[in-house]
Amino acid sequence: MRILAPVGLVVLVIISYCQGQNQDSTVGSTPENLAAVSQSVTNLAQKISLAIANPKSKTEIFSPVSIAGALSLLLLGSGGATRDELINVMGFQNSRLSFTDIHKSFGRLFQDLVSNEPAQNVNIPWRANDKCNNYDYDEEDYVQQKPSSPQRGRRDTEKPVEIDVGNGIFAVTGREFDPKYQYIAEKIYGIETQYLDFENRTQFAVRTINDWVKQQTRGKITEIVSHLNPDTMLVIANTLYLKAEWEEPFLRDGTKPRPFFPDGPTRPSINVPMMVHGGCFPYYYWKEMRTKVLGIPYKQNSTMYVFLPDESNRGKIRTLQSNINAQTLNNIIKNMEVKTASVQFPKMHVQNSFNLKQVLEQLGGSTIFDREKSDLYRVLTNLTRLGEGGEPDIEDVLDLLEDNQENAVLELKNNFGDCITFEKDVDTAQQCLRDAHCRYGGRVCVCCVLPKIGRKKRQSQNYSDKKSPLFVNEIMHKVDVVVNEKGTEGGAVTATLLDRITPLVNFKANGPFLMLIREESTQLPLFYGSVYDPTP
Repeated sequence: MRILAPVGLVVLVIISYCQGQNQDSTVGSTPENLAAVSQSVTNLAQKISLAIANPKSKTEIFSPVSIAGALSLLLLGSGGATRDELINVMGFQNSRLSFTDIHKSFGRLFQDLVSNEPAQNVNIPWRANDKCNNYDYDEEDYVQQKPSSPQRGRRDTEKPVEIDVGNGIFAVTGREFDPKYQYIAEKIYGIETQYLDFENRTQFAVRTINDWVKQQTRGKITEIVSHLNPDTMLVIANTLYLKAEWEEPFLRDGTKPRPFFPDGPTRPSINVPMMVHGGCFPYYYWKEMRTKVLGIPYKQNSTMYVFLPDESNRGKIRTLQSNINAQTLNNIIKNMEVKTASVQFPKMHVQNSFNLKQVLEQLGGSTIFDREKSDLYRVLTNLTRLGEGGEPDIEDVLDLLEDNQENAVLELKNNFGDCITFEKDVDTAQQCLRDAHCRYGGRVCVCCVLPKIGRKKRQSQNYSDKKSPLFVNEIMHKVDVVVNEKGTEGGAVTATLLDRITPLVNFKANGPFLMLIREESTQLPLFYGSVYDPTP
């Protein structure tokens, strides 16, 4: 994979692996704000799925939460038109959420995502109303009251569900992260920062980034970049690692080749390894779309939801994608009922790589890729300080990152003393920021008149000489998703159940389908997308 990087590049790399980082627990948000942010990620998933649609693709699986996490890091350091565009792409343009609300909510959701004890106690209606399984339990005690037999040869320390979110920023040696940006990125997003010499030690920088990715994904993804231009300034990497066991495993001896119809039941089929299962599953028939919806639970609080149109084909999946937004999805899940079902589902190993630059441009996010128009100067700068006297308040620091004229003036006053400020007419933020004595906020360029001659000014001017526009060149997204029979040794019990039951639902995923893996306590979509041909 070659990534060409002009001066001022941000290479944004997003990696996801499917088969959970503890942060500052003081960051919080209201339940309403958390719901609004998680719904925005689901709606973003819908928009991306339509934008990456390709008539020749076998699968279009991606990680919405991983992409949203990377975009939120860019949003944190943006201003002007760039911030407006990112707000629109992420779906917050008509939201009551403030800049601070968005980031605090993302922080809490990411914390809950990887925590064994999430702050939210989200009720899953189909689980609470389950009358199919013969056990009683409270939602919060589910894992403890429904233990599974240990897997043969398995270590006691192995967890049935692991979710890890990793955020890394690699900046060029000689540039510094803005202290406010770095503080929030570390406190809310658990960011890891490193400085690398992209110009003189390019291969070492590539190896360092790939080693970080390899460590975050437990060795499953070993390379995301093979080349970086020596003029690279910044690489932002986001990883999502999910390894989860099914609540009840598929039958190990039941998998065998069965026909799959990529273009519909009237067209030629292919043979794919199809797993089999039987028991009690959440189910809903979406009459308006003539689509079966089945939930296949993982242990703890994650579920794979599969959408299968009647006599499915590629066109019906495209129509389905256009009709599934956050509200629709929540309504469907709310109305699911646990029923006895006989299930056939493909065994898959999906590996996808996407360049999201064209996707984001299509969705209205273009200025971050434009050398002249990009406004990301809040990420890398050496002109602002957090102040002294103990650890600052997160909300106060987020207020200082707001894109407004008041903060632009405040930065100038902090760095150049009691200078006289005035507004300067410019066409773009970059024209304003080329002058070390100017700041851009709230679409206004504010500059200092006759700042005091002294050490502070000389330092700032020297910094300005090395300053160049910061913009994004490429946004790479890579996923590796494994779906197999793996689970605890319970196959014999399930096999017996198959012989006893008369299933109310026959669910054969033998044609194109849409899948969503959702973490239920946060309602975040971990993986999302369509499958037209499950073969490698």
